Amino acid sequence: MRTTTSYTNDFTNFTSNTSAANTTLGLKLVNDAIRYLVGVFFFNERTYIVPDGTVDGQENYRLPYNVKQVINVTVQIGSTLWQPVEIATRKQYDALNVIPFENDFPQFYYIYNSELLLWPTPASNGNVITINYKKRLRDLSAADYTTGTVAATNGSTTITGSGTTWTTNMADRWINIPLTASDSTSGDDNWYQIASVTSATSLTLHNEYEGNNATGATYTIGEVPILPEDYQDLPLYRACYVYHATIKENKDKAALYESLYNEGYARLEAEFGSKTSGVGITPQDYPTVNPNLFQNNVASA
Repeated sequence: MRTTTSYTNDFTNFTSNTSAANTTLGLKLVNDAIRYLVGVFFFNERTYIVPDGTVDGQENYRLPYNVKQVINVTVQIGSTLWQPVEIATRKQYDALNVIPFENDFPQFYYIYNSELLLWPTPASNGNVITINYKKRLRDLSAADYTTGTVAATNGSTTITGSGTTWTTNMADRWINIPLTASDSTSGDDNWYQIASVTSATSLTLHNEYEGNNATGATYTIGEVPILPEDYQDLPLYRACYVYHATIKENKDKAALYESLYNEGYARLEAEFGSKTSGVGITPQDYPTVNPNLFQNNVASA
């Protein structure tokens, strides 16, 4: 896994410039590359449930704070999961609202001023509105945290610290307990995402710890990009390419990092692809057919 600290350390090494200004520049270039890659390859999809659902006579519902792009919207009416169609322009949406109309099955939605607008306006309270969206990313900024030691138990989601000062801001970061020569302090060298931090010496993982029991073990808590682990070097290569192509010009090094980036990008595209043009992805406009509409018991003549 790549962390904020590993990105800055390698960038300053690869550029032979360990100044504070260059460290800041390198992290900015890395974050720019991460945002681009995530935007192309859909790694930042999230789901948001509108609190309390529909409100009788209310057309507008606030979007989550970190929305970058709405993918689709569904409304649960009884046992029916209904999906309205997006309206492209304000002009189209206003044309629909010439005459006031309420119905529990919205035909269209429109995104305006950080709000979701439904048409027709819902006629009932409490129908569940689900918004699937791509979220904006927060830049990597926090250095790795390694103070103290940890204890971990196989099959448990709880990690206990000794001499640690963990904070709630560490939720959603990742923790690694490395392999060591000692059975009592050795982890499994895998990275686990932190679900929550309950105190300065206790945190909870999203998944159970799979390594051997460990006490007094060294560890690292780090911010990790949302990119797949095998492709987390790509932002570093992109940052080094930009540096050697524009800041401290070196054609050979620029060509090297450009080649490494392009090669990795091609593999990333082949493995994950874009949801609109990737390998093996159903076309976006391909019709969805309800199998219940097909007759499956045909009598012979």
